[in-house]
Amino acid sequence: MARTALPAQKLAALGLAPTYVTPDAAGVSLRSGGKQVLHVKNGSGASITVTLKIAKTIEGQAVTNPTATVGAGADKFFGPFSDNYEQLDGTDTVFVDLSSVTTVTVACLTL
Repeated sequence: MARTALPAQKLAALGLAPTYVTPDAAGVSLRSGGKQVLHVKNGSGASITVTLKIAKTIEGQAVTNPTATVGAGADKFFGPFSDNYEQLDGTDTVFVDLSSVTTVTVACLTL
């Protein structure tokens, strides 16, 4: 199953009305570039877990993927993302998993 690729939506001095999408169950991907943030809006009645996927290893050992909770009916911003979060394919892509996507929407915002 493919991840939902999120295009970066540029913030503007006169305002941005971002477009939110329902992510795929496999998660989302976005380009890092050091200026992007992920906005996760949880419209469900239960908390969800957001997992930032780290592909790198240190001395051959996998690094634990950091997680955060987005409460029921709440939203959170994640990022900006350093190169520690980029996948090893050379595309500056960040992978994010969500424990549930039911009534969850996301957007990638950039400075």
